[in-house]
Amino acid sequence: MRGQNKNALFSGLFFFMVLFSLFVMRPFRSAVAAQIGTADLTFFLFLVVLVMLFANFIYSAVVSRIKESRLVLYIYGFFILNLVVFAYLNFYYESNYALGATFYVWYNIFNFFVVSIFWAKIVNCFDRTEGNKFFGVISAFGSAGAFVGSRTVASYLTDAPVTAISISLVALMLAIFFSSKLKPTNTAKIEKKEISIDLVDQINQVKNNPLVQKLLTYAFIWTCCSTALYFFSLEIINKYTNDIVEQRAIFADADSLVTPITFFSQILITRFLLESRFFGLKFVLGIYGVLFMIAYLMMAGHFADFLFTGTGVLLFLIISALMRPFEYAINKPARETVYTTLKKSEKYRSTVFIDTFINRFGDASGGLLFNILLTLGLTLAVAPLAILPLALVLSGFGMNISKSVKDVKS
Repeated sequence: MRGQNKNALFSGLFFFMVLFSLFVMRPFRSAVAAQIGTADLTFFLFLVVLVMLFANFIYSAVVSRIKESRLVLYIYGFFILNLVVFAYLNFYYESNYALGATFYVWYNIFNFFVVSIFWAKIVNCFDRTEGNKFFGVISAFGSAGAFVGSRTVASYLTDAPVTAISISLVALMLAIFFSSKLKPTNTAKIEKKEISIDLVDQINQVKNNPLVQKLLTYAFIWTCCSTALYFFSLEIINKYTNDIVEQRAIFADADSLVTPITFFSQILITRFLLESRFFGLKFVLGIYGVLFMIAYLMMAGHFADFLFTGTGVLLFLIISALMRPFEYAINKPARETVYTTLKKSEKYRSTVFIDTFINRFGDASGGLLFNILLTLGLTLAVAPLAILPLALVLSGFGMNISKSVKDVKS
């Protein structure tokens, strides 16, 4: 037990640095998205999907050819080199549109890879029971890092992207250090394979495991719903202001609001919900769709001039405070406890495939769904209502996954 407590501590410090690194740059990414606009953003999201597919192939090959203990060092080290390049380019070409668009695509890949690799490392250090006990606290460390990062931007860095990138770079180095202190519980080696086998290995794992299939579908639907909701939020922000520095401040304020709520939820609620016989996985995974339905109804009310008619920014902050803490504090740890039931090779391949490529494909599909609804002539007041059935399907899949986990356990 003492060893697992140390694992939990180093996991928490690891996650603190990962999310600090991400959230120092997140407002810059979000402001670029607002500047691009919802009409063109879908193109960039599909570009992310294509790059992510290629990146997953490279990642799968790398996993089979290096020691597990060096995986974080190699992958994070690659992104550190990327950050050095972006710091240099931003110093000379800060307002360049192409650089901003490239950063947007890169950040989305960076975001999902560093977080998914973190969790791939973590789920191999705990079993399901330990996950229920520790994952909420570990996630709370991450929320603390996200809060410090977002407040640092809001207070000092909205007009200093090079400094933000440099700070993010240092945090990622510290994340590598803390990851080296973790002790895995599963010491089985990942089978080494030829590149031609690596190319199809993740797909075969999906085909051969019904639980992975359900997790994949669940991930696709929730990211589709989330991105469509994000597009409605961008419409609100762009209606309020077109100034990029002011937009960065709004997104940083949203992050600063979300992270304390997330932190206290992780400390006080996550473990209770996951270990509760009354709530448990079924409730956590199933209620997500209901929350999306509430958020879409609120968006429809705003655009129909029923809710928050003075300014939509307040609605954006409220929905952020509802959806993102639930995702980070409760639903994400719940999904990770499901991942602990998978084989080691599936933890390092299938889960990363879901958390990177499938999530990115869901993002792009959500953006496409948003634009299709508007192209068909639906107004911003009606379009959110058309997505309600998809949110209902998400709840159904969530409850089905919890049943599959019980079958696996038995």
